Amino acid sequence: MGAFKDSFRTLAEAVAQLPNTTAEQTIFLFPGVYHEQVFITPLMGPLVLQGYTCNTESYADNQVTIAQAKAQRDIPLNVTGDRNWATSTLGLAASNIKMYNLNVANTAGKIGGKVGQAVAVYANGTDYGFYACNFSSYQDTLCAHNGRELYARTLIRGATDFIFGMNAQAWFENCDIEVVGKGYVTANGRESESNPSCELSDVVHPEGWKLWNNDTNTANIYYKEFNNSGPGAAIDQRVPFSGQLNEAVNISNIFGENYKSEWWVDPNYL
Repeated sequence: MGAFKDSFRTLAEAVAQLPNTTAEQTIFLFPGVYHEQVFITPLMGPLVLQGYTCNTESYADNQVTIAQAKAQRDIPLNVTGDRNWATSTLGLAASNIKMYNLNVANTAGKIGGKVGQAVAVYANGTDYGFYACNFSSYQDTLCAHNGRELYARTLIRGATDFIFGMNAQAWFENCDIEVVGKGYVTANGRESESNPSCELSDVVHPEGWKLWNNDTNTANIYYKEFNNSGPGAAIDQRVPFSGQLNEAVNISNIFGENYKSEWWVDPNYL
């Protein structure tokens, strides 16, 4: 993408011109801020989205940003489907996607009061790998909604419910989770490969979790943690519907023993 032969001015235009093929395809994005909303519908083959950078190993040097500012307040009341999807900066319905060095932002923020959900990335297919990316919003930044999803060396920033979803099997490896305001968040991380636990600062309340709108239906909840420490890891004050694990969960428990051979998994980032 860019001002070159056989290139496009927007990501949406590039996606619309993808050939109907089972072969792997790549869209390379040149530096800049792309002000647009992009939805990628199902494709026959795998897709790579690569943003320009001088350092592919980190999100810190990313030079490509996709941004827009649609929030729930902007969605017409007669829209009764998935209203979160309608706010997304990047909505993925296609499966088998790897994304490298892209910043994706929903800039609706919290301007003069609550604007409602404003999704940056909505992953609604399966088999996704997000590597050295940067996702930012205020409420509902990342919807990890379906399928198998791997996030590695990626920054996810928000305040309220900013990592959420219903049916995904998601793994976050060496990610930075940044809280920018009061809200609710569940974040995983560790200092080294030998430490499968988190140090939780007082940004996390001792109870750990809170009932959704005082809904008491907790019979099928499975919230577990392992060997966490810090002011935010007060085990004796946790809510009764959470618990502790006896050992750490391995990535192979989530994706299977042969996960490294999967196309969408890039072992170089693990």
